[in-house]
Amino acid sequence: MPASLARIPGWNRVTFVGPLGRTEVAGELRKAYAGLVILHPEPNYVASQPVKLFEYMCAGIPVIASDFPVCREIVDQARCGILVDPRNPEEIANAIQFLLTHPEEAEEMGRRGFQAIVQRYNWANEERTLLRFYSELFLRDDAYRKRLVDRGQTA
Repeated sequence: MPASLARIPGWNRVTFVGPLGRTEVAGELRKAYAGLVILHPEPNYVASQPVKLFEYMCAGIPVIASDFPVCREIVDQARCGILVDPRNPEEIANAIQFLLTHPEEAEEMGRRGFQAIVQRYNWANEERTLLRFYSELFLRDDAYRKRLVDRGQTA
């Protein structure tokens, strides 16, 4: 652990585990009450679909995420967590407190997040979307479409 971290106020309340492999990460997630996806409103973050969000949902734990449009759509649709202003520590603390003091609701959020992964946010669904996109893209290409016609492969 870098010595600079030890100088951060409140660091004495942190359990630093260091780099972990996948198995160890899964073990840590099983102990977690929530997954924090607190990103500052930088352009790359505001428009992103954070991998951590999906990892927490897959682990079946509720999420506390920055209230950005993309995250809001995912979290609201799945009803799997709480959205917060990432620049408001009190709001983040209140969300954590809510999940800790409402364990049944937190568990339901985690369950709904996992269901969203199983039903929607998975490779099978993304594969169909990607293949449909490629198909539409190629069929708009006149040269490619002509080659398909010449081979008798158009639908």
